[in-house]
Amino acid sequence: MYTDFSKLWKLLAEKQITKADLLALTGISSRVMAKLVKNETVTTETVARICAALDCRVEDIMECVSEERMSLFEAYRRHGRVTEEGELFRRIELDHGGRRYVILETVARATRGTHIHCRPDGSVVWEQLYPFGGMSSPSSEETVLGRPRRGSEDALILLVRGRPAMITGLDEGGFTSARAWPRERGEILVLSEAAFKLLSAPTEAFKK
Repeated sequence: MYTDFSKLWKLLAEKQITKADLLALTGISSRVMAKLVKNETVTTETVARICAALDCRVEDIMECVSEERMSLFEAYRRHGRVTEEGELFRRIELDHGGRRYVILETVARATRGTHIHCRPDGSVVWEQLYPFGGMSSPSSEETVLGRPRRGSEDALILLVRGRPAMITGLDEGGFTSARAWPRERGEILVLSEAAFKLLSAPTEAFKK
């Protein structure tokens, strides 16, 4: 079992209260707030302060969730093990739903000027655009992130941190679109953080 604070963020949105407001109302630290965001364990005093500030009950801000209902993104944040760190990627491994996953997480954070291209030859290219003002033409710089290879893991995910402007070519060269969960072992996905958060990995995902 783990503690899920999703209800807290929904309640704050309904009351039009920001996280900064909550810090001021409760006196909790930014470190404790980070724990809440990550669904990590906090003290009962913290929970009591939040309930008092929001005039609500404990069940209005949190719930205990079975590990079986945990999304892949949540499992990645809670149980992912960094097994290798390089210049471009951190390699993170985890087991979830009876399957094994390898996540290659980019060290750099993408911006609105970042385009990720998945090419037919299997390479993933990071293109960074640098727009200029006036009549000048924009410039760009390309970095080949690598050519992810299928292994023994059930799925290899290349996770682009930040908010890239676009990720293209996902259906070329053996890549899979974020819109379709991989159906075969060793399938490769290239995802932004936003897409990864929406991705669900039920235990039966690969059983056919």
